[in-house]
Amino acid sequence: MPFLALCVLVSAQWSPLIAFDTAVAATLYERVHPDPALAHGLEIWTELFGTWSMRIVSLLTAGWLLLRRQFSTAVWAGAAVFLANLFGLVVKLSVDRARPEFADPIVEGVGPSFPSGHALMAATGMGILLFAALPLLRGAWRHVAWTAALGIALSTALSRPLLGVHYVTDIVAGLCLGVCTLAATMLLWTYLPRVARRWDRPAYRR
Repeated sequence: MPFLALCVLVSAQWSPLIAFDTAVAATLYERVHPDPALAHGLEIWTELFGTWSMRIVSLLTAGWLLLRRQFSTAVWAGAAVFLANLFGLVVKLSVDRARPEFADPIVEGVGPSFPSGHALMAATGMGILLFAALPLLRGAWRHVAWTAALGIALSTALSRPLLGVHYVTDIVAGLCLGVCTLAATMLLWTYLPRVARRWDRPAYRR
């Protein structure tokens, strides 16, 4: 599993991985730092789809599912975002990786670096929203939804190393953890007892 492998390698300070991360971080910093307009645009994007934004999106989606009387799915959405945050916090504190350091940082990062919380929550939040919306979409709109969700999650994750506050492996780990959390909770939701499924009702009667 890529996430567990990255946890082990980062915790062990495996020199080839550390050298790779350091070199990429320096290259990205040298590209973005001299361009204030690019840096400002990345700051706006990373905040627009940041951790709190994605938490709010996830909880609003759960509330919307409740209004549609999709009770078990709403519980899944709430559980997925809660567990993603919990797992991310536990791993951050356990690995305790320092963030990249530069003499003149583009922005300041707070807390441990691994995994990226922005990448984790972007994958989780967009995954929850996509799963809730897909049953309502048909044809090309389903492809549009997939493209938008993937585009937002990946671009938000990539904004972090571009701003010099995360290493590339931080965002890979964050994305992997988000996808794994969604997959695990969705699997549990799929095997809910039949009585739990009876909680779900269509939003409108025909």
